[in-house]
This record gives sequence, structure tokens and C-alpha cells, in this order.
Amino acid sequence: MINGQTLIDQFETFAPQSLAVPGDPVGIQIGDATKPVHTVLTTLDVRPEVVEEAVALNADMIFAHHPAVFRPAPNLNFANPQNAMYGELIKHGILVYAAHTNLDRAAGGMNDWLAAALQLEDVRPFINEGDEANMGRIGQLTAPVALAAFVQQVKTAFGVKGLRVIAEDLQKPVQQVAILGGDGGKFYHAAQAAGADVYVTGDVYYHTGHDMLAAHMPVIDPGHHIESIMKAEVRRLLIGWAEANNWSLHIVASTLNTDPFTFM
Repeated sequence: MINGQTLIDQFETFAPQSLAVPGDPVGIQIGDATKPVHTVLTTLDVRPEVVEEAVALNADMIFAHHPAVFRPAPNLNFANPQNAMYGELIKHGILVYAAHTNLDRAAGGMNDWLAAALQLEDVRPFINEGDEANMGRIGQLTAPVALAAFVQQVKTAFGVKGLRVIAEDLQKPVQQVAILGGDGGKFYHAAQAAGADVYVTGDVYYHTGHDMLAAHMPVIDPGHHIESIMKAEVRRLLIGWAEANNWSLHIVASTLNTDPFTFM
């Protein structure tokens, strides 16, 4: 039997909190890490339906990518759905832990998983300076393909029904690919400077899209939810550590889709 802190300490040898960008509220969000942990639910987001899933599983801990408490609550009035969710977590004694930009920057972490999903080779970071160094990855496809064909590859790799493409020529051949999970539009200059033929990231803003076109930088925006790849990958890591340390842990990846957007 282990407690939450033991599991957190093990994880943070892989993705220490020191890797998080300043101000990112990573770490313990809610709960008591000294209590025993038997069942862990991995999830991209902590939403009311995910909390219901955790309660149904009798989970002691939720391991999330996106912080549950991103902004301090001004009160705990349960008429607010977010506050009501906090109340459910506290009522059921569920520990909530978030690894956000520290997981994004970790070697072998989020952005390496995304690069692997696209079958990129010779993968390396493309952001080399500042608080967000090592945040993204750049690598090569085995052979050049038309941008339109690569768009289809991205849709298949991440299981998205639709995405946004910013490009002047869909037949342009691409081979060198940069990728950054989440909201990475502001890094398109770094991707271009690193030699990327195309950049894959989420949450591209309208005017930034114009700037990308003006810079002749093709960009594919498959959305923020592609980071849900972490549910299975973090589960794999936790299972490996549990087996290596002889911990009795049941680790479950959330089956819920927490993408707020529906493509029609």
C-alpha cells in the first residue's frame, strides 16, 4: 500500500515541477496526499463527468494534465458548477494532482508522445530558450508527402473528425514537422526557424492565422484535445512504476471525451 505522495514523488523524478513555466499551478490541486491510494484515474481534464467516473470507480486519486484549479475560487458557493465539483471531490476524499507544462517539457513526455503518434523520426526540441524551452518537438516523416495527405495523417493519428488548416498550397510537399500540444500558435516563428515545413498545434487565433499565412508557414490545428494521448501514456508509466516497486495499484484511463467542441 502506498500513499499519494509516494506516487507523486516517483512521477516527479520524470517530470519535476521545476520544469513548469512560472505561474503554472501544477502539483496537488485538492486532497490529502498522505492517504493511501488504491485506484488512480488518468484524465486530460477534471470535469464534473470525470469526477462522476472517478466516484463510480471508487478512485482515490485523479491524475490530470490540465489543472483543476487554474484560477483561485473567490468563494465555494456550490451554485457554481466548478465549486460544486470541488465539493464532490472533497466529499469523496479524492486526491487531484496535475502535471501540466512540466509534462509538456519533460523528455519522453507529452510532446514526444504527440511526435510519436505522427511517426516522426530524429525528434528533438525546437524551442531552445526561455521559460518554455523544450516545450515542442520537431522531426521528420520518412518521406515527403503533400500537405493535404499529411492533414489526413494528422486526423487519423489523433482521431479527430475535423481540423483547421492554414496554408496557401495544400499540394506543397512537407517532411520536416514541428508539433506542440495545446495552445502553441505563438511559437510558429520558432518552428519555422527550426526548419519545419509544417507546424501542428492547437487553439490558433484568427489574427495569428493571418500572420502565419503572411510568413508562408503552413499550420495544422487539430485542437487542444489531442493532448488526451496522455491518459494512456501516463497510465503506462504508472503501471511500470507500480510493477517495479511492487505497489498494489489499479490504474484506469478515463474513457470520457472532454473536448468541448463537436465537429459537424
